[in-house]
Amino acid sequence: MFNRDFWSEIFMALRRNKLRTILTGFAISWGIFMLIILLSAGNGLKNGVTSNFADRIKNTYTIWSSSTELPYKGHKAGRFIMLSNKDIQLLESLYQVDEVSPVVSKGGTLIFSEKSRSIYIEGVKPIYKNIEGIKILEGRFINERDMKTKSKVVIIDENTNKEFLRTTGETSMIGKTVYINGLSFTVVGVCKANAWGERGMGYAPYSTLQAIYNVNEYYQLIFTTKGLDTKEENEAFAKEVRKKLAALHEFSPDEQRGVWIESQMVNSLETMRIFNTISIFIWVIGIAMLISGVVGVSNIMRITVKERTNEIGIRKALGAKPRSILLSIVMESLVITTIFGYIGMICGVGVMEIVNMVMEASGAGTNSEMGMSVFVNPTVDIQIVVMATVVLIVSGVAAGFAPAWKSVKVKPIEAMNYR
Repeated sequence: MFNRDFWSEIFMALRRNKLRTILTGFAISWGIFMLIILLSAGNGLKNGVTSNFADRIKNTYTIWSSSTELPYKGHKAGRFIMLSNKDIQLLESLYQVDEVSPVVSKGGTLIFSEKSRSIYIEGVKPIYKNIEGIKILEGRFINERDMKTKSKVVIIDENTNKEFLRTTGETSMIGKTVYINGLSFTVVGVCKANAWGERGMGYAPYSTLQAIYNVNEYYQLIFTTKGLDTKEENEAFAKEVRKKLAALHEFSPDEQRGVWIESQMVNSLETMRIFNTISIFIWVIGIAMLISGVVGVSNIMRITVKERTNEIGIRKALGAKPRSILLSIVMESLVITTIFGYIGMICGVGVMEIVNMVMEASGAGTNSEMGMSVFVNPTVDIQIVVMATVVLIVSGVAAGFAPAWKSVKVKPIEAMNYR
């Protein structure tokens, strides 16, 4: 049945109606092409945003000091709430809290070999690296030994490192002694940090800065949690923490400020919910485009069958079996959807691979000032692409089957007299 004459007949029928075949095929190719483009763009945006938090611990909270808005128990509105060691003890008493890291923040000037740079130093614990997803480019981060011995060590950002290497001719800053606000520190690491403008960023042991500056109050506390996996659990925990902090600092339980509490887990869950919604929207649009292609195939096959009604009648009168007539018409639909579906798939994947290569080469999609990515690896899983193409082909065949089945049911005499 699938001999040379069979395929010649199919391709001859397609060549007789070149314009119609090309327009129908274009609708199919465009549907697959746009589905791939949309899915790839959605993945690129998702990958860009999530890559900024990939190295961070998600089950973390940050508490910031703030001023109150409501008077309470003789305290006037506008009172600034400073966090202290009592807050650390309160958090550590909660079974959901795993580890707490105060943040001691100090601005100043970093001097090395008569070269200076304005810098912002944060005194933190070792866990801070994983909480904030700090990437070490050279050397190491703060460790427990630094904390216990209150070592005067510092981790500097890559821009500060590059500037000193360029201006001093050194090959590495690791092990070098620098001066911060007149005090000597040893550089033990270089990190990728979000420095602001011309001001550098550095990290030192929290215990060291606390001892140097006699700090017992903080503007920021960061801590990790355990056993909180859902948005509801995290929101309930945040309310409990706010209530306990309100009692400790004597500000109103109804106060919306006083302290700011942010959950990285809630932010992560909300981000994923947004991207899931975007993905659904993209799929709806893409499927609608595929359906339009299938409808185009169905319409073209109806027209083709109508034009070939006399031919079908003659073939049936000459003894052609309904099965062979049905198969030839369905195969036309299969050829159109397969060829043009494959073309759309190759074009879509090819375009996005080129876009990805260009972006990687140029560094596009990354905010250089903030060191954050917004659009990364805009490609789509090839399995999804192949599956979508196969679904389109099957749908196209099904669309061509209905008019073909109707045609073979017509009696030969009626078909030959059809006008």
